[in-house]
Amino acid sequence: MSKIGGWLRNLPQPARARLAVSSYARPDPEARDRLDTARAYRADLDGLRAVAVGLVILTHARWPWVNNGGDAGVTAFFVLSGYLITNLLLAQLESRGRVDIIGFYRRRVIRLAPALLGLLAFTLMLGVIVGLTTDWRLGLLSCLVYVSNWVQVAGFNIDPLGHTWSLAIEEQFYLVWPALIVLLRGRILYVALAGIIGGTLIRFIATGPLEYFSTITRADAILVGCLLALTAIRLPRWTGAVALAALIGVAAINADHDLTIGIAMIATAIVIVARIEVLGFLAPLGRRAYSLYLWNWPMTLLFGTMGPLAPLVTVAAAEVSYRLLEAPVMHRGGQPVANATRSTWSLLRWSRARPSA
Repeated sequence: MSKIGGWLRNLPQPARARLAVSSYARPDPEARDRLDTARAYRADLDGLRAVAVGLVILTHARWPWVNNGGDAGVTAFFVLSGYLITNLLLAQLESRGRVDIIGFYRRRVIRLAPALLGLLAFTLMLGVIVGLTTDWRLGLLSCLVYVSNWVQVAGFNIDPLGHTWSLAIEEQFYLVWPALIVLLRGRILYVALAGIIGGTLIRFIATGPLEYFSTITRADAILVGCLLALTAIRLPRWTGAVALAALIGVAAINADHDLTIGIAMIATAIVIVARIEVLGFLAPLGRRAYSLYLWNWPMTLLFGTMGPLAPLVTVAAAEVSYRLLEAPVMHRGGQPVANATRSTWSLLRWSRARPSA
């Protein structure tokens, strides 16, 4: 513990500023700038989302060179989510001296619920009209309250909603994390470090559905992202390129499950802090990653034996979901879609105007 304390004392000033959050009575006068920075749109992170969901889709399609894409892609999603959410929570605490926890949960529901309810409606029609032999009714209920991962730990098959386990883990984590940030404040970094170590060790020991679906054994990936936000580390861009190659590479080989997750956590973390701007070209696809993920597994179950049909139908269903269910909600909540589009267009214009080497 003393070594960790020494490491904290040697952190660069920007990193330490993230930990020494301002008091409730007198918010940091420079915190507004940090809040704007935390809210600033990064097209490269949406590009990373595109890579992650692409690995998942190719694995479900049984692409011959993507053996562990599901493990790598979902782990990347977890790390990204921890990083982005923690950044926003800390910036809000520094700017206002408090965290609007109720507002935080309200925004999460408004952002995630429409697309998920669309998938649940589809599953209901499929179950009633076509008939399903799985515990899909239990799946509907468990998805509504975000416990579908624990239902699968208990041994129930809730397909075509089995893939919602990762969504459930994230929401369960965020029932606890905002409160911990408020209550523990400067000590939250120790909690993140302990959670990463503990979660990894438990995953190595656990087996079966508990190891794969439980919140305990998957929280380490989310906490790695949280740790990045707490420390504000920056790395050279070349390290991000190497890490991105490692993330894709570990998905392509038939590596051990735990090894894949470990490499994916580290690789994703490096890609985030190294800021690979060229990934911004994949941002339009990354902004659709949530809908792509929601619809890929059901389409794989329905059309997975018909060549490339499942990925094609996934893209079509995700586009409908994005335009009708996701984009209207995001427009209403501050128009991040429009901001994202402008940022991507600016990046495209910059790349075209940049003289070749």
